[in-house]
Amino acid sequence: MSNVVEQSIEIQAPISAVFEYVDDFSKTQDWMYGLTKLEPVTEQRRGVGAQYDGVLKVGVPLKSRVECTAWEQDALVELTSIKGIETTQRWTFTDLGGDRTRVDAWISFTLPGGPAGKAIASAVKPVVGIAVKHSSEALVRNVEAL
Repeated sequence: MSNVVEQSIEIQAPISAVFEYVDDFSKTQDWMYGLTKLEPVTEQRRGVGAQYDGVLKVGVPLKSRVECTAWEQDALVELTSIKGIETTQRWTFTDLGGDRTRVDAWISFTLPGGPAGKAIASAVKPVVGIAVKHSSEALVRNVEAL
């Protein structure tokens, strides 16, 4: 079963600072709700081709290896799973002027089918909205505090 979550936030900071913060994998655990692990598995740490192993705990731990599949400086970061839970995460950045930036997040995930998938879905679905809200609030708070 495929699910999509979308969120848009505004941050009082220049687009370059917001992009740099989101694009830095070492800071992701500071703002992404439930992320308990994110480790690079390639020498490349950013841009198309960079890969990471991650564990997101939203009710149950969800493991995935993601690869950066689209990247444009100060505009776009997209990660797509290549192992584990099927997911695509896309962040786009828009300069609103006056050192304000809008970040649009689009996250698609597919949970496995069968009895195991249904059990995971029942544990994950109620938490997803809370996770997105908390992640957005933490991102705004952390970047504006820089």
